[in-house]
Parts: sequence; structure tokens; C-alpha cells
Amino acid sequence: MNPHGSGSSFQVRGAPMTLVISDVSSFGVVMVGDSAVTDQSNGAVSSGAAKVQYSPLANIGFALWGNAHVDHRRLDVWLGEFISTRISRADTVEEIGQRLATDLNSILSSTGQPWRNLVRGIHLTGFRNGVPVLFHVHCGNDNEPAHELRLYRDFPDDQHWSEAYYRRMLNFSFIHLRNGYHPLFAPLFDRAVQYAGDLRAQFNIQLPHPSIEGRLEFYKQLVRYVAGTLKAARLSQGVNENLSAIAFTEKGLVLDERLPVAPVSSSPSFDEFFIGTCSSTASGLIPAS
Repeated sequence: MNPHGSGSSFQVRGAPMTLVISDVSSFGVVMVGDSAVTDQSNGAVSSGAAKVQYSPLANIGFALWGNAHVDHRRLDVWLGEFISTRISRADTVEEIGQRLATDLNSILSSTGQPWRNLVRGIHLTGFRNGVPVLFHVHCGNDNEPAHELRLYRDFPDDQHWSEAYYRRMLNFSFIHLRNGYHPLFAPLFDRAVQYAGDLRAQFNIQLPHPSIEGRLEFYKQLVRYVAGTLKAARLSQGVNENLSAIAFTEKGLVLDERLPVAPVSSSPSFDEFFIGTCSSTASGLIPAS
């Protein structure tokens, strides 16, 4: 199984809870995430996790999924501290990704827990030579045993694309990582692309609008639809409608809809997840309408 094949999906461990999307295009970067936290020991779902975060110093975005426990903090709180203390203006996306993996591995390896109980991931997006890149720190794909966090350079490096080819793809394709409730999101996204084609052919309506604002709203609506589907089907609200989102270009933030990083009142347990142990995906190239 090739986890990074263009035009295909790859699975990363995690139960169908939460939904985070990170998209790169010629317009820039958009990142969207819900805010649900699920306690797998009893199925209780709470809200308020800041799963999408941003470093203004380095102009880099982050999106979280997985086991929510880090030391005595929840993962979103820990990441907020990492962003404020461990990033400098000169850092690249790759340098920050490597540092993120090293710092987390140092903490998690001391817990004595097997890596299969510690699975999590963080999308990283930023700019290199004026072009957005999309990387991912996680514990491995579904065809290998869980391991320590490693940096995967999904787009474009792991595709082995030339810069010229990648620039063309940014103009005409959807390039994104998606983690969480993939069984619901994947067919919805495919139908949305088909619907966009029908709108354009019949009414000359462009969906999403060819702008960074249009692209962000497109993904927000899809995440909300998944949350609404769970509610209508009377299923556990592992994805909620309380979203955190950002859109940015090489010049910095364009839209800032982040939820605040709020310390939790009690230490998280190993049972708390932004996503658990089943399904997630990285979507490669799907022609944009």
C-alpha cells in the first residue's frame, strides 16, 4: 500500500471521532476542525478543544487529531505552549515538524504506554519558496505497527513531484489531508465535487468560489454537514458544529476563526481522544470544478 499515492487515500489509525481538514491551493492554506473531545471509557463527549492553531511568528498552521493526553496537559494546550515557546521566525515547516515530533516523543516515550495507545497526529502547513506545503506528524499508517511520531512530507515531497507540476496542481486540484470521521466525509466530499460540477454546468455557479474565503467556507460546510448527519442519525456527536478555522497566505492570516486555547480543569486521561482507533485519510488529487 502506498500511503502517499496521488489521486488516492491512505488510512491512519483512529476511531471515527472528530474531523480536521487541511487544504493547500494557489489561494493559500485553509484549515478547519471541530472541537469535540470523546472519552472512550464511557462515550462522553465534551466540547472546546482548539484543534486548529497558528504561529504568526513562522506563518505556520496546525491541526490536531488523536489521543488527547500529553503529560499533565491536553494536546491542544500543550501545542499552544509549544507554539509560544519553541518556534522562531526563521524556522521552516520541516524544522518545526521535526522538533514537534522530537518533543512529543520525549514526553510520550516516558509514559510506559505502547505506541498503539498513544496514536495521534498533527497537520503542518506553511510556505516554502512562495508555495504552500502540507506535512503531517503521526504514528504510522494502517499497514504498519504504531510507532513513535515521525514527520511525513505528504505534499509535495513524498509525491516526488517537480515544483512546476506541483504549482499546476495547486491551481486545478483539491490537495488536502483529512483525519477523523472519514467514512462520512469521503463520500460527502466526492458528492460535493460532483454537485459543484453540476452547478457550474447548469447555472455558472462556482463552488467553492475561487478565493481563499470561498475555499474555507466550502470545507466548513462539509464539516458541519458531517456533524449534522451524526445528530440526525442520533449517533454520538463525535464531530460537532463548534468549529475552529483559519485561512492564510504567504503574507499571513486572512481569516482567523480559531477557538481559544483554554486549560482544562482536570488532567486528561489516556481515554480522551480527538479521534480514536479506526479511520482517517489523506486525499490526493481530485479535479476541482
